[in-house]
Amino acid sequence: MSQTKSYFFNAEPTEDLSSHPTGYDREYDADDHAAFFRPFFSEKGVMAGQYADACKVSVQGGEGTTLQVAAGAVYIRGRAAIFDGTETVAVSQDCKIVCRMNKGADVRAFQLLAITGELQDTEDVCDLQLATAHLEAISGGHKVVLTDTRTFLSYMGQPAYYPPDSDSLPYVLWLYTLGFPMDEEQRQMVEGNPSLMAIFNASLGAQRSSAVDFTAAEWTGDGSKTLTIPRTKHGRQTGRFAYTLRHKVSGQLKGGTWAVLCTSVTYDEASGNILLTCEDAYDGQICFSA
Repeated sequence: MSQTKSYFFNAEPTEDLSSHPTGYDREYDADDHAAFFRPFFSEKGVMAGQYADACKVSVQGGEGTTLQVAAGAVYIRGRAAIFDGTETVAVSQDCKIVCRMNKGADVRAFQLLAITGELQDTEDVCDLQLATAHLEAISGGHKVVLTDTRTFLSYMGQPAYYPPDSDSLPYVLWLYTLGFPMDEEQRQMVEGNPSLMAIFNASLGAQRSSAVDFTAAEWTGDGSKTLTIPRTKHGRQTGRFAYTLRHKVSGQLKGGTWAVLCTSVTYDEASGNILLTCEDAYDGQICFSA
């Protein structure tokens, strides 16, 4: 018969030593502590909080082959490693920089390692890759070129899909529907939830005036550049809409620039995406009205 696992309660003395060798009726270990946290977060990642550079790998002193990890925390399967910013690892060849959670009896700790093989992912050992390191030969030695490969921890308290009560819709949906300013986390709470997007797409808010900001980095293409805006961002249901396109120059949104005049805007009926095409990529905003 299965039994619900419960955490955590004070222990009381017991004479049932066959079931409780410690002499207490509530017994917990490190695995129980880790199991308590696992449902709340994704399997592993950097706990960045407000620090975007948490656990970021850099070359110590800007030169040489010794790498250091910025202060921050790594979470893997309910366990955590706290870096204070002084941890270092030396490299002598191309490698991966990993934070390894090792439950093995001979280790029982997190390790900062430079490895050349595959990432470990077993019941007792699990790696979180922080960076890749490539050594380039230079006069008198080597230069380390780093690629940041950190992934960040996700909170799992809200399922990917849930049917919210129409009488108690999340406030972020109202922000999204009314076109109020939102940070990226708030926007993802709506756009990453299919039921909330269904409510939004069926509302008048999907057809009201709204704006989508974009950056030059989002455009793709080797020659002519294309920017793809998915329906989850623009909210239009058909290709019949009015818009105003602006170019961000020195932090200011301006209409009528050469980039704006040379940009074509089309609606893809099959995907619902809006496509912007221009010879050059640029930062800007497209504002829609019904």
